[in-house]
Amino acid sequence: MPTVPVLVLLALASAVSSCRIPPAADAPARPDRVVMGYYPSWSRDAFDHTKIAYANLTHIAHAFAWPDAEGNLVVPAELPYPALNAAAHAAGVKMIISLGGGGHCAGFPGMSSSAAARSRFIAQVVGFCEANAYDGVDLDWEYPSNDSEKAGFTLLAEALGAALKARSPALLLTMAAPAEEFHGRWIDLERLAGVFDHIGLMTYGYHGAWSDHSGHNAPLYASRGDPCGSLDRSFLYARGRRVPAGKILVGLPFFGRSFDCGGLGAPFTAVRNWEYRDVAALPGAEWARRWDADAQVPWKRRADGAMIITYDDPGSVSLKCQYVKDRAAGGVIVWALGGDHRDGASELLEVVGRSFGVR
Repeated sequence: MPTVPVLVLLALASAVSSCRIPPAADAPARPDRVVMGYYPSWSRDAFDHTKIAYANLTHIAHAFAWPDAEGNLVVPAELPYPALNAAAHAAGVKMIISLGGGGHCAGFPGMSSSAAARSRFIAQVVGFCEANAYDGVDLDWEYPSNDSEKAGFTLLAEALGAALKARSPALLLTMAAPAEEFHGRWIDLERLAGVFDHIGLMTYGYHGAWSDHSGHNAPLYASRGDPCGSLDRSFLYARGRRVPAGKILVGLPFFGRSFDCGGLGAPFTAVRNWEYRDVAALPGAEWARRWDADAQVPWKRRADGAMIITYDDPGSVSLKCQYVKDRAAGGVIVWALGGDHRDGASELLEVVGRSFGVR
């Protein structure tokens, strides 16, 4: 993936976007919860800024830039997207740069362990935000995995948070957080809950290539007898780690996952991800939709019994939004914008908007 030195980007961008574009006077109503949609920079050609349903969003997390081990901010060539930032701000939506993401986290341990590298990285991140009209930063280190990295994460988050809050206006700091203790034990949530404005739980991927059996990608509640977790269990885990409910954003996947087996809880040999739009387009004659009353999510089974797909649809998304309201949680994160775009509409995102008060 081509990258551009951050200092060059800062210089080029400062002339065109040194000031933020205020929300338009007739901007649509915003959801009454945080709705943060991740926009992958690589989706720009297939799903450009004109197709985003901004009325259903409060924040867009622009994915991804990342650190190298020396503390330099690495920015892929396709990520600066002035038209996206301008359109979002005109609609009253905040733009956040997301740092890290799966496959781009190798630089975090080295950078965070050095005071000089941390300072270099934070200075470049803040400068990039201000030069490119970002309203804050999303930290997506996947994942700290030992005591040393846990300490580095804490130092980085605290110093980055202080630097962002020192700006005028203050810039946001959010986090994409692991949903379970396996990875969560290496993040000091009790200490850091006050540093982050919002903490997004990645409440998806409960089953996959790492599992010894097939199962739901993102169950609201655990299926009977399945030990692999659920959104509800992850929410309770975060609350037990002293994260205030109002800061918790739960994850809504606009993708599903298939297993080459005949049912839930079965062994398999192959897994693949599916965008929601592709699952929704599968012919009913070949795929039977089923509903798991325990997990409160759907799944599909191919007629020949050789494959199942676990996914979220408008019904399960609506139930998850109601869960957010019932638990006084802060809102949701969405991975990823565009995955639900069919026939000119964002089918799942519009359910979120209606659930949270957009008319």
